Amino acid sequence: MHTSFKPLFALTCFAAPSLLWADTSQVDLIGTWQTELSEQQAPGGGPSAFLRQTTIFTDSRQDIRAEIFADADRQMPIFTYASSGPYTPVGSSKVIDGALNLELINETSEVTIYMDVPDLMAAVGMGDCDLVLEQAVDVTDCISGPPFLVTDCTDLDLVLVDDGGSRLRFGDQSVDRCVARPTELDQTEFRKVE
Repeated sequence: MHTSFKPLFALTCFAAPSLLWADTSQVDLIGTWQTELSEQQAPGGGPSAFLRQTTIFTDSRQDIRAEIFADADRQMPIFTYASSGPYTPVGSSKVIDGALNLELINETSEVTIYMDVPDLMAAVGMGDCDLVLEQAVDVTDCISGPPFLVTDCTDLDLVLVDDGGSRLRFGDQSVDRCVARPTELDQTEFRKVE
C-alpha cells in the first residue's frame, strides 16, 4: 500500500499555520545577539570606523552595546556605547508578520572612550559630554542627537526572530519611536551567539 503525505501536510498547514509561520515570542529573544563587524562612514564625512553591536535579552531586561573600532581587527577601540533597561512585550505586530511589539525603557546610557577624538564625539552627538579616557560616563543628559539618541519616553519598537531562531531584527531605527512604532524592519541583522 502506498501512502501519500501530501494530504497530511496540507491539513497540517491549514490546521496549524503557526507551526510554519510562528510569531516571535519573549522566549525567542532571550540570549546574546551580535551583528557582523561593519565599516561605517563617520558622520560629517570623517574617516570610516568599524561597528559591532551586541544586544542581550533576559526575561525582563535588554542591554545593547555598540563598539566602535578604528581597525577591522578590533585592536584599536575608539569608544563603546552601552544602554540598558527593562522591556515589555505587548503582543504580535499587526504590520510585520511574525514580529513581536516591544516597549523599552532606557534606564542607563554610558560611553567609554579609548581615544581622544573630540570631532568624532561631536559628530555622533556627544560633543557636550564630559568624557574621560577609559571610564564609563553617563551620557543620558548630554547626548544631543543621532545615532545614539537617549530618550526619556517609552520606546515603541518591534523585533523579529526568524531564520530558525538564529537571526534577530529590530524595527526601522530611523523612526522616532517615542511617537510611533516602526512599520518596517531595520536592515541590521543580529545573529545569536549564546
